[in-house]
Amino acid sequence: MSTRTDRMADLIRVNVANQQLATNVSLNGNTLFMSGDDTVSYSMGATGPQPFQGFGTAGFQLEQRRAFERIIGASYGSVYARGFAEVQQRAVQAADRITGAIAQAPPLTTVFPTSPLGQQFQTVARMIAVRDRLTMQRQVFFVATGGFDSHDDQNQNQPGLLGNISACLAAFYAATEELGVANSVTTFTQSDFGRTLTSNGDGTDHAWGGVQVVVGQSVRGRQIFGRYPSLVLNGPDDVSGGRMIPGVSADQYAATLARWFGIADAELPRVAPHIANFAQRDLGFMI
Repeated sequence: MSTRTDRMADLIRVNVANQQLATNVSLNGNTLFMSGDDTVSYSMGATGPQPFQGFGTAGFQLEQRRAFERIIGASYGSVYARGFAEVQQRAVQAADRITGAIAQAPPLTTVFPTSPLGQQFQTVARMIAVRDRLTMQRQVFFVATGGFDSHDDQNQNQPGLLGNISACLAAFYAATEELGVANSVTTFTQSDFGRTLTSNGDGTDHAWGGVQVVVGQSVRGRQIFGRYPSLVLNGPDDVSGGRMIPGVSADQYAATLARWFGIADAELPRVAPHIANFAQRDLGFMI
């Protein structure tokens, strides 16, 4: 689903698919996971769009904004100049619209963790609360947290990292219940960054499979789906050094979520290019 880089490999990626909300929004940088032939991902900060420096509603800062709008609204002969201007126009318009909408979001009683991931989830919840103002109908949000490249200090760091994810997922689900949308919002983790079952002395090294979490009222919860590997070193699922072969593929996982999201069976290969290699296209964890 995405090109693996050192930065992306260091992320546990959490994506929120909402059936009622219309653009792809990332709260943690650009990602190929959000890219498509017909959609443009919008990237913003953990608490909302990054403001344009020097813009204002009065005086010199207002004149600066107007001058900038004249520049990006001009006609250009170069395709590169037109493309750059269009990106800037979208950025200004989206920042105004989303910032204004979030400011109108009703206060939530749900308390979110103060971590960067908690801030991202809180902003997503506020955007869902004003989905009508943003005229969104179907939406994917991307939030992320890092620190899982645990070659060192794994025993000390991993409990806090996983605890933060658990607390953030719990808070976000509580917020969707508070907003009355828990049955139409599904939160799922997505990462190919597994760890070995053997220690390198102070941590673990890069591996293959991992466990993902799916949360929401449209989920058949409290179950494990797929064949869990045999966690035996040098066993039938160990390809070397405690690197376990996954029981299910990323394509099956993606296809299952895509079907819930409304993708027709005939279109699933566009979302999961290798789904034809597997007899089971739907893992069954979505209602």
